[in-house]
Amino acid sequence: MTKKNNTNKPQYEELNIDNSYFLTEIPDSYKNRKLYQPENQKELLAAIPGTIIEIFIKKGQTVEEGQDILILEAMKMRNQIVSAINGEIKSIKVKPGDIVSKDQLMVVFK
Repeated sequence: MTKKNNTNKPQYEELNIDNSYFLTEIPDSYKNRKLYQPENQKELLAAIPGTIIEIFIKKGQTVEEGQDILILEAMKMRNQIVSAINGEIKSIKVKPGDIVSKDQLMVVFK
């Protein structure tokens, strides 16, 4: 429900939060926000920007949860990245020396 008004008064919309309804002014930043999507367990993304130092896996290799995948160096700290799932490596999208950005795809599991 929107309150239509030709003056400079705010326009109010109905907002539903946990089945409670509020009449409020909703900013465009809220309307245009990126909606939550569950994490895809078959894709390993870089949590922080950094440099790939070493890769411990090969394409087609079977890995277990907790097994070392690679080392990502960020701000002079070496972060050991481990597998979150049991699976087979479908592809490796990075190589040692690559600089990755946050949320960049590094490894794909089958």
